[in-house]
Amino acid sequence: MKTLCNKIVGIILGSLGLTHEDDMKWFQPQNGSDQTQCLFHLNYYPVCPDPDQAMRLAPHTNTSFIALLNQSNINGLQVYQDGAGWVPIEPIEGALVVNVGDLM
Repeated sequence: MKTLCNKIVGIILGSLGLTHEDDMKWFQPQNGSDQTQCLFHLNYYPVCPDPDQAMRLAPHTNTSFIALLNQSNINGLQVYQDGAGWVPIEPIEGALVVNVGDLM
């Protein structure tokens, strides 16, 4: 997941014109490490045996840089759309959802 995250972040930053070594210094490996400084978190939400009893998250933004979500054909993800309110996102089999977060 870290390799995928690093690749996606590199593509995003490149699309913003941040390709110069000085622009990307913060993203490069530090202190002799071979790991880049990708900012992400992983969550796993198993299928709930009784969804009517599940607590829902309050409306929120993604506080990380990016979040990768494998919906696993489970409904529940929604996005806020001006004029329409919270709109459900139908899962697409085999696809990852890439949420751009507040740090971006």
